[in-house]
Amino acid sequence: MMIGLRVAIATMLAASLWAGGWSAPAEATDRAGNALVTCRAKLAGDHLVVEIQAIEGWHVYAMDNELRAKEALAGKMSLGVEQSTEVQVSGGLNVVGGWYQTKPEDFSQPELRWYSYGFEGTSTLAAEVERTSGDSASVTVRAQACDSASCVAVEAALDVPLTDGAGESFSTDSLVPVRSS
Repeated sequence: MMIGLRVAIATMLAASLWAGGWSAPAEATDRAGNALVTCRAKLAGDHLVVEIQAIEGWHVYAMDNELRAKEALAGKMSLGVEQSTEVQVSGGLNVVGGWYQTKPEDFSQPELRWYSYGFEGTSTLAAEVERTSGDSASVTVRAQACDSASCVAVEAALDVPLTDGAGESFSTDSLVPVRSS
C-alpha cells in the first residue's frame, strides 16, 4: 500500500512540475538509454520558452558556444570546440526575433587553449515567435551533453501545445541575447 501511495504522489508531483502549458518532457539519452538531459517547451505570450535540464554531473553548451570560443581564441588553434545547442522550430510557430539564453557559465581551460561556455542544471532559452497555423508546434533541441569524462550528442523532440499560454506574459530580462556573427 505504501509503495503504491509513493508512486501516486511522485506521479502527481511530476505532473504538477510539468503543468502550465508545458509540452510533455522529452529525455535525450546516450546510446545505452541513460537520460542525460530533459527538455520541455511552452508558448508564453509571444515567446517560445525552452527549458533544458542536465542531470547532475552533466552540462550542455550555450547556443553561441562556438562563436564565444572563436572570439576567445582570437585566431589561435584549439584542440576543439564543443557543439553549440540548437533549437529548430516548425509547424505552428515561426521564430521572428533573436534567441535569448540563461547567462552561460565559463568552462574554459585557457592553459589548454580550450574555451567553452554552457549550462549545468536548468537553463532557459527563449525567442519571440508568431503563430502560423495549427494547435501545436514541433521543437527539436540538439545539444552536446558532457561530463568530466565524455561527451554525447543528444536530441529531444517536443510537441508544444499552442492552445495555452497565449495570454501568459514572459520577460527575457533575466536572460542574455545569444550572440551572432
